[in-house]
Amino acid sequence: MKPSRLALVVFLGATLPALAGTPAAFVVDHSRSPHTVLRPLPFEAVQWTNGFWAERYRQLVEVTLDESWRLLADPARGHVLDNFRVAARPEEGAFVGVAWQDEWLYKWLEAAASVWTSTRDPVLERRMDEAVALIAAAQEADGYLSTNITAKRAPRFQRAQDHELYNLGHLILAGVVHHRLTGKNNLLPVAVRAADYACRTVGVTVKPSFAHNPSILMGLVELYRLTGQRRYLECAQLIVDRRGAEPRKQPLWAMQPDIHGTDFIQDRVPVRDSREIVGHNVFFTYLYTGTGDLLAETPDPKLAGALDRLWTDLTQRRMFIHGGVSAIPVGLSNNAPVVEGAGAPYQLPNATCYNETCGQIGVFLWGYRRLALRPEAAIADVMEREMYNGILACLGLAGKSWFYRAILRRYDADYQSAGWTDMALRGQPGHNQICCPSNLLRTIAQLSAYLYSQDAAGLWVHHYGGSRVKLTLGAGETLACEQVTDYPWSGEVQFVLGEAPARPVAFRLRIPGWAGKAALAVNGTAVEPEAIVNGYATVTRTWRQGDRLALSLPCAPRLVTADPRVEEVRNQVAVMRGPVLYCVESRDLPPGTEVPAVFVPSDIRLTPEKGLPGSPEALAHSTVILRGGGLRRPDPRGGDLYRSAPAGAFETFDLRLVPYFAWANRGRSAMSVWLPVVWREGVSR
Repeated sequence: MKPSRLALVVFLGATLPALAGTPAAFVVDHSRSPHTVLRPLPFEAVQWTNGFWAERYRQLVEVTLDESWRLLADPARGHVLDNFRVAARPEEGAFVGVAWQDEWLYKWLEAAASVWTSTRDPVLERRMDEAVALIAAAQEADGYLSTNITAKRAPRFQRAQDHELYNLGHLILAGVVHHRLTGKNNLLPVAVRAADYACRTVGVTVKPSFAHNPSILMGLVELYRLTGQRRYLECAQLIVDRRGAEPRKQPLWAMQPDIHGTDFIQDRVPVRDSREIVGHNVFFTYLYTGTGDLLAETPDPKLAGALDRLWTDLTQRRMFIHGGVSAIPVGLSNNAPVVEGAGAPYQLPNATCYNETCGQIGVFLWGYRRLALRPEAAIADVMEREMYNGILACLGLAGKSWFYRAILRRYDADYQSAGWTDMALRGQPGHNQICCPSNLLRTIAQLSAYLYSQDAAGLWVHHYGGSRVKLTLGAGETLACEQVTDYPWSGEVQFVLGEAPARPVAFRLRIPGWAGKAALAVNGTAVEPEAIVNGYATVTRTWRQGDRLALSLPCAPRLVTADPRVEEVRNQVAVMRGPVLYCVESRDLPPGTEVPAVFVPSDIRLTPEKGLPGSPEALAHSTVILRGGGLRRPDPRGGDLYRSAPAGAFETFDLRLVPYFAWANRGRSAMSVWLPVVWREGVSR
């Protein structure tokens, strides 16, 4: 018989282990991890002020967070709250949705707790308390909770596809983050019981490979960091160590294989022996993110070497220009079916790629773990690529619509979905498309946690955006400053000092790889950095209130090409300005001109303009487009598959390019990031 909600919460509180000191308000708490070079700042130490990310954070607070709650609470759309009610009283209803439905509420709680730290909104607090009460009531006596199984009273751990450890993992992480950021103790005991259940069963009665979508790694490590209980760290280590321990050969004709031991879930080769990225984009990014958390706590040169190889393989051979990491909706890898996965090296198709939003977010999270272990600007560059392109493109400018996938080309404005993997139109999530919108929600809510780090010498600046930061450097020593910038539309960044100790303090500023060079000044006088190490320029001095440290980055539009082995974009270019990727949309083309007819001259001069014409959305006014002289040559579609090359000269026209993240906000349209180039110089005759 299930205990009453009150009795359960009281019992859980009684079993909560002693916490490892006062809980600090960190999202990722490597503040005491023995093997990280950098330390995080407390979450409340950074606040957005104005500009690009401040606008998007404000929209999330005012629009998107509420919209997500409305959808998940709606029985006809999300059915999430009802699933928890049914899990508590299965005789009063039925489970509705997909196996991973629970995570929508857990990620919403992470986002809500993050927002509440700055707003202290009582309505938001009541909603969080309501959600926590439902979760506590649905949890079974031994700590297990996955409503898709609990509500049906179905046998546990029969199929990895039921995502039971994935659901438990997000519960554990939400419990830790909620406790750190709100100071409340109502969800954490539920998370502790879930983690204790996992530690008792994983590797004993439950295969570690049931953590195929391994959010539980991050949850367990963060719970270890909060409580100091090593069993959580050891359980996470077991999951990583057992990956690839029982490889299996899967015949090509097996249509519904057992996914254990296959590339689909990175279970054919042990992590320490892995040399290439394979399988589902979310599974591998979460696996390597959690492994990065383990490396922060426990040294393992072989594991670290494997992650180095895998990161290089991903970013140099399998990553799309916008940060996407999933080339194939459906395919094969080492004779096993794979869905939503990485393709072969340099297999990067534009129109048919999958590029699930959660995979891009997974890269961002993995990159942050690498950055803490080894500060390199190239790692933060990848994170930035995701922030402005791979992640942000999946949220509509109005804050109420989402993409599940981030494709790079659409030939038809009236595109119609042809199957469950074709979620390429903006919309609102239903029962089967909830993981990406909820992941976007918590990522943007917590983005300020990833801007800065610190060490004993001072402040590290990884990303740029209008914000205030205040940190403690030592006993009684405070550094406070405001970052003033219109980044990414401008490369001009200033840090205005508010408080500083009476001793030298270092600022380490990332010089993005796309910039090539940078200029620094203090109080208007140009200075040279004393060092540029791994892409970070260091300026150290005894700062005084009112001092200004300025960074200037060139932001001219530039044409980008790909490795010639990427067949899909051979003799094509993409346009970037700063970290922002651009594309052409059919609604901006002259009448009768289709996207495949558009060419870019190699000497094109592009001029930035503020505003997104034809868009009523709130953030369109601050969006910067590019205009320049494009080329077009008719090449009608249809008719013979192969035909004589078109003759005749190119026509010039006014080409308008929009940021990739802003496409599909003005109605249906065709679009392309990559455009064929006409070389006008440097051709030998």
